[in-house]
Amino acid sequence: MRANTFTLPFILTLFFGLAGYSAFAQGAKFGKVDDHELKMNQYAQDTSAEAVVLSDIGFTKFSLNHGIQVITDRHIRIKILKKSGYDWANFEVPFYVQGGDRERVTSIKGVTYTLENGQVQKHKLEAKNVFEEQHSENWYSKKFTMPNVKVGSVIEVSYTISSDFFYNMREWEFQTTIPTLWSEYSAEIPSYFDYKFLMQGYHPLHTNNKNNKGSGTPELTNYAYTWTMKNVPALKEERYITTLKDYQSKIEFELQRVNLPNQAPKIMTGNWEDVVMNLLANDRFGMQIIKSGFYKRDLTNILAQHKTPEQQVRAIYEFVKGKMTWNEQNSYLARTSLSDAYSKGTGNAADINLLLVAMLKEAGIDAAPVLVSTRANGRPPQGSPLVNKFNYVIARVFVDNKEYLLDATDPFLPFGMLPVRALNGNGYIVKKNEHRWVDLKPVVYSKFINTDVTISENGDMSGQAVESAGGHYALTLRKSLKEQGEEKFAENMSREVGNYKLGKPVFENKEKIGDPLHIKYNISASGNGQQNSIIYLNPLMGHGDTENPFKLTERLYPVDFATPIDETIITKYIIPAGYVIDEAPKSVNVLLPENGGKFMYMVQQNGNELQVMSRVNINKPVFYAEEYVYLKEFYNQIVAKHAEQIVLKKSSSN
Repeated sequence: MRANTFTLPFILTLFFGLAGYSAFAQGAKFGKVDDHELKMNQYAQDTSAEAVVLSDIGFTKFSLNHGIQVITDRHIRIKILKKSGYDWANFEVPFYVQGGDRERVTSIKGVTYTLENGQVQKHKLEAKNVFEEQHSENWYSKKFTMPNVKVGSVIEVSYTISSDFFYNMREWEFQTTIPTLWSEYSAEIPSYFDYKFLMQGYHPLHTNNKNNKGSGTPELTNYAYTWTMKNVPALKEERYITTLKDYQSKIEFELQRVNLPNQAPKIMTGNWEDVVMNLLANDRFGMQIIKSGFYKRDLTNILAQHKTPEQQVRAIYEFVKGKMTWNEQNSYLARTSLSDAYSKGTGNAADINLLLVAMLKEAGIDAAPVLVSTRANGRPPQGSPLVNKFNYVIARVFVDNKEYLLDATDPFLPFGMLPVRALNGNGYIVKKNEHRWVDLKPVVYSKFINTDVTISENGDMSGQAVESAGGHYALTLRKSLKEQGEEKFAENMSREVGNYKLGKPVFENKEKIGDPLHIKYNISASGNGQQNSIIYLNPLMGHGDTENPFKLTERLYPVDFATPIDETIITKYIIPAGYVIDEAPKSVNVLLPENGGKFMYMVQQNGNELQVMSRVNINKPVFYAEEYVYLKEFYNQIVAKHAEQIVLKKSSSN
C-alpha cells in the first residue's frame, strides 16, 4: 500500500459523480427485502450451497476536497440456507494504516431479516457489537457478527471505506465460495488518474460499460465504469491447486500514470530498477543485510573449519537452520532487526533468510535475497513490479558456477530444496545490476516401496518391506516422524496398509536429511488356517491407489502438483509349490500427452517367484485445464489396474 504523496495546487470541492446518484440504483435497496428472498429455501443451480450472495454492489468515487481520497460504498445481501452457512454472518472489513495516512471504515449498517409465522422479524446490528482488531503493523479490521441469524434469514450489510491511498484502488471480487446471483461494481475515475484494469477468472462479465460523465470543469473528464456478473458459481476448493485466489473472478486496478493540473505527468507503474534500489535501502530489508557485528564470531568459527566455498555455503546454511526457529510467519521484511532475532533465536521468514543472505555475503559468497509469493498468497504478476504481491523471501547463492535457492526456515530441508509453500512459479532476485526473475524449481517427490513376501498354502503371508523416501516425500515423513514419535508413526503406517500387520519399523538416515529416508519393517497377513485350492492376492499389498483424486467432469483450474512425482511399488511373492497363476492383471504402459507422465504396470513369473511392479511418473508440476481430461483418465486407469487381483490356483496335477 502506498501513501498519497500528491498535493493539489488548488482545492476542488467537487465529488466526482452525478448529483443524487445512488450507488445501488440498479440493485437492492437497503431495508427492502422481497418475499421471494425470505421464502427461498435452496438454490436450484447448486443445492449443496449453504448460503447465497443475493446481491453485492459497490461504488467507488474520488474526492479532491482536502487532498485525494478514494471512497467506496458497499452493500451486500446474503441468504442463509443451512446451519453450516452461519459463518457468513461474520464480517471482517480490512483497512490499512501507514503513518499519517489511513483507511477508515464508517457508516456500518446491518439488519437480519427472518420470516417467522408469516411475519418479517428485523434485528439491527448495534454499534457496540462492532470491534476493531489489529492484525499486523499496518493492517487492521472492523469485525462484527449479524444478530439472530437462523436458517432462512437474509442478512444485509452496508459500509463505506474512505482511503488516502489512491495508488491502490481496492480490487473487486465477483466470486466467492458460495454462489452469487448478482455482483456489480461501479467506479467513477477522473481523467487525472490512468488505471489499468486487470480481469481474472473464468466466469464471463455480464456487462462492461464505460461512459463520459462530465465534471463541470473544462480540464477534467470523469469516466464512469460499470462491471457486472450474474449467476456466478461458487468457487470450490479442489485438490492440487495453489490458492482459490488465483482462480477467482475479480478485477484489480493498477495506477499507470497521474496527470494533475499544473504538474508534470508522473508514471506510477515504476520499474524493477527502482524497486530493487528502494528495497536495498529499506531499513527492514537491504539495510539489515549489511549489518554483521552480531554474528561475526560464529561466522569466523565456521570459515575456520570449512575451506572451500561450497563447504562454507553448506555450513552457513546448516548453522542458520540450527540457530533459528521459524515462528511460522511469512514476510519479506524483517520484524525489527536481525540482531534481535539472532539473539532470541527465532523470527519470521525474512528474519531467517535475510540473515542467511547476510552471513553468506559477509563470507564473500555471491548471495542475494529472492522475493517470493507463497502458494497460499497467489502467483505474483510478472507484468508490473508490485512488491505488495510478495509475502516471503528466500536466498539465492551462486557458488562454483552453480545457482542454488535456499530456505533456512525448516530444519528438515536439504540444501537446495525449497518448501512446498514457496513453490509458486517464479521469484525475483533483489540484487543491484543483476535483478531478474528466477524459476522456483521443485525437487521430485520420490517414493519407492519394495516388498518380499512368502505365501503358504493356507494363505499366510510373511516378509519384509523397505520404503525409501526422497525429495518432498522424505521431508513430509521426517516432519511427521518428529511430531508423532516413532510409536505413533508406526501405528499410522499399519492403518495405511489395511489388513496387513506391520512389525516395528527401523529407520535409516533419519538425521541425514540430504539422503533418502529408509523405513524397514516386517509385514504379515493371516490366511484362513486351512489349505486353499484358490488364493487371492492384492498385488501391491495395500499400497496401490484406491481413489481417483480427479472427480469433476471438467475442471476450470490448472492442476498444480507443486513437484514432479516418482512412485514405484515392487512386490515379490514366493508362491507355494503346486500353485499356478489362474488370473493376473495384464501389463500396461499408459502415457500422458507431451511427455507429461507415464504409468507402467507389469506382472512377471519365474518359477515359483512372482513379481509385480507399478510405477507412476508425473513429469511436470502443472497441468492446464485443457489437459485435465487426459490426467483424469490417466488416474482412472491407475486406480482400475491397482484394484485388479491375482488369483493363484492349486494345480490339478498336485
